[in-house]
Amino acid sequence: MTSAPARPVARADRHERRAATLDDPAFERFRTRRARRLLVGALAGLLVVESAAVLVVDHLPTAVALGLLVALVVGFVAVIGTLKAATRGVEERDPGTLDERQLQVRGTAYRRSYTLLGWLAVVAVSVLLAATSSWWDAPRAVPLLVGVLTVQLALMLPAVVTALGEDV
Repeated sequence: MTSAPARPVARADRHERRAATLDDPAFERFRTRRARRLLVGALAGLLVVESAAVLVVDHLPTAVALGLLVALVVGFVAVIGTLKAATRGVEERDPGTLDERQLQVRGTAYRRSYTLLGWLAVVAVSVLLAATSSWWDAPRAVPLLVGVLTVQLALMLPAVVTALGEDV
């Protein structure tokens, strides 16, 4: 009794399912300009809370630090997931699932994101150089915080730029 080998999921099927999920009408209320800006604000707030947590984690009881970590992870997953649904995921979807206007929005978002990322890298390196210099007695966590925030912003920037741009 041998069973037939499992058919691998075709790449196109996976992209079409992802596109259908991101185009779900249940997310229409998050696709308004105001809602998208509020989501970007919530994301910025989470980054501020995360930064503060990294700077004071040495002074927190372990249970509180772990609770804060779990709350931040859940918050980031919820906000980023909703933000991607609000932008219909044009910044991450397969180009074959996008129409011409969405492709144009995607191109513009990536162009602006790369420009901002260049400036972000300049700021990050400047802060790292200042933090390791003898004239600034920066907390030990600053280099770690700069690295973590730079990576997070680099990953989130296309979705944020798309959300702040025109309707998708």
